[in-house]
Amino acid sequence: MQDTRDSRFQIISCANCGSGEKEHLKLLESKVVHPGHLNGAALQVVTCSQCGLVFLNPQPTRAALGRFYEREYYQDKKVSVTTQNQQTQWQKDMLFTWLCKQLPPINNWRILDIGCGYGEWLRHFDGSNRASGIELSKQAAEAATKQFGFEVRQCAFEDNGFPESQFDLVTGLAIIEHFNDPLAALVEVNRLLKPGGHLYLRTPDVLSPVTRGGMKRYFKLVHTYYYSAETLGSLCRKAGLDVIATRRRPPVLSTSDLLRPNNFWEGELDIVARKRESVSLDQARSTTGTGDNPQEVIRAVQQSINRDAPYARLHRLYRVPVIGRLCSLFVRVGFMITGRDTRKRDRRAEQMRVLNNTL
Repeated sequence: MQDTRDSRFQIISCANCGSGEKEHLKLLESKVVHPGHLNGAALQVVTCSQCGLVFLNPQPTRAALGRFYEREYYQDKKVSVTTQNQQTQWQKDMLFTWLCKQLPPINNWRILDIGCGYGEWLRHFDGSNRASGIELSKQAAEAATKQFGFEVRQCAFEDNGFPESQFDLVTGLAIIEHFNDPLAALVEVNRLLKPGGHLYLRTPDVLSPVTRGGMKRYFKLVHTYYYSAETLGSLCRKAGLDVIATRRRPPVLSTSDLLRPNNFWEGELDIVARKRESVSLDQARSTTGTGDNPQEVIRAVQQSINRDAPYARLHRLYRVPVIGRLCSLFVRVGFMITGRDTRKRDRRAEQMRVLNNTL
């Protein structure tokens, strides 16, 4: 377990049901691999035995994470125009089209994106809307403002400073898993939303953590919480937000993964909620939370660890130049003999194909 004397980490209670450390079951241990002031620190992933919520415990303090995002997360991270365009197109095809089907026409709305990065997501909304963003990274915030002209506040979400009831829609793509206190963040979203306003969240699905190259790439420093549809829906309800649409996007694996064990695949969640009523943080915390059977969560994670083991071993072989090339050659020949397709797959395109076939 992480040394609790380390001032950069803190022991926490479950954000959903309030259970203490003694009620948390260890899933696995890892270490911080990202360069920076937390490099090498121990990480412990637990699940709540009462409601099944998964999180780091101990987890980095808000100050430690703030320093990490401001100084280290985006360090030397450059995003090319091509990468931006690819990301924008995928978001439009996979996320934006689905979101629009769940909401009234998005015209003349005021929209806020939490963790807006370089602003790619906000570009999907037409010019009749007023789009704003919040971003911790100075580099990313300045780029979003300079390239696209959005109003981006460079600050922590908790310090956003917007008046209440300002927004028709608040979005967070791969952001809710980063908060120290997700319930407090959702209560703040509630404060910012107009009556009847909407929230859209995209986050990894903890019940589908399929990876290639090691589970430690999935459970990592920047993700302090991991959700299922049930646990995230419970937190939304506690915060005065009613879930109106949920979509589970499955991980999609192909034969080519054996040839490319460094590929990373995971299931994801899309959730749309509507503001039901205004609530305070104390009211939210006093509301009983629901969730998943913890044993189901443990089973899902353990199955992924077991599935990943041979790929992780193969990955280590691939890193040895001569052996890696020979392994790749033998696998390709074997697949050719059996007629299996070894072309590299685009996981986003594969996921869309599977979703379209199941509609």
